[in-house]
Amino acid sequence: MKTVREWRAERLLGVKALALKSGVSNKTIVQIEHGRQVANFRTIRRLCDALGVEPGEVTEFAAAIAQRAAGPDEAAGKEVAAA
Repeated sequence: MKTVREWRAERLLGVKALALKSGVSNKTIVQIEHGRQVANFRTIRRLCDALGVEPGEVTEFAAAIAQRAAGPDEAAGKEVAAA
């Protein structure tokens, strides 16, 4: 599994070029690459389409999908009380 930055570099794309190709802002791409932002599903799909990869092949996206699938309480490490 590779990071967004590794996939981008492998395809010889700069941040600006990937932003134009995907419709995702430069700032968002940089934030994702530096781990300061978790991508939403729409952003994941746009970047994956632009890079020609599946979300599960991108380190940050696999983590984001797992985090969002767990839900807000589980992702924060909180126990959910049974009702």
